Amino acid sequence: MYCPKCGAQNNDSNLKCPCGQLLKPVETDNALATMVPYKNVPALVAYYLGVFSAIPCIGLFLGIAAFILGFKGLKVSKERPEAKGRVHAWIGILVGGFFGLLYLAATILVVIGSVRARG
Repeated sequence: MYCPKCGAQNNDSNLKCPCGQLLKPVETDNALATMVPYKNVPALVAYYLGVFSAIPCIGLFLGIAAFILGFKGLKVSKERPEAKGRVHAWIGILVGGFFGLLYLAATILVVIGSVRARG
C-alpha cells in the first residue's frame, strides 16, 4: 500500500505511514454501536424507558412501553446482528417489566383499598 501523502510503500497491516498519514480509517463504529446501539432504535428506546420507568406516576406506562419495545429490539438484533442492542433490549424488558408490574400492582391495591373504605 502506498501512502497518499508521501508516496512511500507500506505494509498492508500498517495503520500509519512513517510520515504520520493514516493509511486505513480506524473503525470505531463497532465500539460505538456496542455502547450505544443506534442501529437498533427499539432496543435503545426500551433501555431508556426501562430506566425512567422507576419514576412514580409515569412508571406504569413507561414500563409497559419498555417491555414491548425490548422484545422488538431483540427481534431486530436477531434479524440484523450488526445492529447490536441485545443487552439494552433485555434491560428494557427486565427493568421496565419489573417497574410496570410493581406500579400496576400498587394501582390495583390503591383502587381495592378505596373501594373497601367506601363500602
